[in-house]
Amino acid sequence: MAKPKVAYLMVQQILSIICLILISNLGAMAMDPLNMPHCLGSCSTIENCFHDCVAQGFPKGGTCIGIRLAHMDCCCKWS
Repeated sequence: MAKPKVAYLMVQQILSIICLILISNLGAMAMDPLNMPHCLGSCSTIENCFHDCVAQGFPKGGTCIGIRLAHMDCCCKWS
């Protein structure tokens, strides 16, 4: 009877450690400034998103992103 309880506790501990590792890695990715796009503003007010991003120092340029066409932002690419 003791062996199933020990095995169950070991599995529980291993799963807990795996969850902690995953959560800590996801948090680090979310806080990484390289994952955050640098947006210049609304695409409706920016004439050329790609060239404006290049002029701001982003060699890969930029693109308009958003859910709806009326509310798209010009965001530059880091890499």
